[in-house]
Amino acid sequence: MHKWCKSCETNELKNNFSKWTSGNEKVDNLIQEMQLKIDSYKDVIFEWIPYIQFNNINEIDKDGLYLAIWKDGPLYYNSDFTIEYKRVRNVVVALGCLYNSHEFLNNIIVYKV
Repeated sequence: MHKWCKSCETNELKNNFSKWTSGNEKVDNLIQEMQLKIDSYKDVIFEWIPYIQFNNINEIDKDGLYLAIWKDGPLYYNSDFTIEYKRVRNVVVALGCLYNSHEFLNNIIVYKV
């Protein structure tokens, strides 16, 4: 039986670095740094989500907080059957506007909705 492997997963994430970009070097570096900190199959995989992945975007306050449906959804490790990462589709997520990238990078909060 195959088990989750930290070095295998970080190598896979590294191999995918060139396949996506936010368009902002600081944000890309932060996401890559967070991905390489993964330590368990239970950890959240920090990833860039293109705007086209969101449906039903609704402002919930005037400070730039929104709720939306993430079409593909987050990755989770399916160890029950296939022992691989799968996505949970159509998940409600909280979105924040990136007005000041320096401020954003110093105040990251991960929300699970």
